[in-house]
Amino acid sequence: MKAIRAVILLISLMVTTTASAGPIFSFDAPGNSFTNGSWKFALNFEVLTSVTVSGLGYYADPLSGNVDNNAVALYDSGQNLLASVLVTNAYDVFDFFRYVTISELILGPGVYQVVGVSRGDNYTWNNVNHTFDPNISYISNSWIEDLDGIASYVGGSQNDSIFGFSGPNVFIGDPRDFTGPNPVPAPASLMLLLLGMAVLLVRRKTF
Repeated sequence: MKAIRAVILLISLMVTTTASAGPIFSFDAPGNSFTNGSWKFALNFEVLTSVTVSGLGYYADPLSGNVDNNAVALYDSGQNLLASVLVTNAYDVFDFFRYVTISELILGPGVYQVVGVSRGDNYTWNNVNHTFDPNISYISNSWIEDLDGIASYVGGSQNDSIFGFSGPNVFIGDPRDFTGPNPVPAPASLMLLLLGMAVLLVRRKTF
């Protein structure tokens, strides 16, 4: 009986604490493929519920799949640098982006900016089924011509395209989802496994 209670308690904890892993935004297909020089593309977003950031990434146009040593940085609303990476082709493509793992960083509710340098690579906008994670709310996009290759904070905002120009992205949750050779078991699958264990224990007690 104690074993059954332990399994049920574990299932309850998983239901309340397990969070999905993925980028703060995703889309089914790019809306465009274009470049006209090097730009600093920034996404201004609000975190509604605390999330754990595990990676920063940059868009890899599917026509080539390549990036070009793109600098990506994450800032808070006070323009304080929280994390930065250099995205290269050494990293796998995950849903049109290449991500670099960072030390886990918890973002509390508030406003943040992720900015990336295009370095002349193709970028996209007005993407197909462009959606945001439920814990994230889009605010605006910002962009400025790149002159130094540094992912510095970009002031101001523009809303000249739906959700801005896709360059940098942020990955939240377990980084194994974009770095590991084997998929991480989905929470639902783990709960079914534990539920099956509970049923077996009940049957053993019954018979």
